[in-house]
Amino acid sequence: MSSDPGASAKRTLGRARESVQKIHQAAIRHRDPGLHQLADEISEVALTLGHDAGPVQEWRACPVCGAEPGSNCVRTPGHEVVDGMHPERTRL
Repeated sequence: MSSDPGASAKRTLGRARESVQKIHQAAIRHRDPGLHQLADEISEVALTLGHDAGPVQEWRACPVCGAEPGSNCVRTPGHEVVDGMHPERTRL
């Protein structure tokens, strides 16, 4: 048993992040923007409760260029790329 009293909360938060990632992956697989919206709403609620949703670019396709999760964005006219990502991709 862990002596860290926050270990259980960290595991629970990790499970929640994995679940949100799975929703985003399903949204990509089924080409369903509504699922992305639902996952974003869950992440926003978590943030208002003080929980970090994690780096969204890891589990989200880019809304500007369509880059898949885990890949860098492609330059698109009229859209800035910062550290390999469109800023729109990193916002909830």
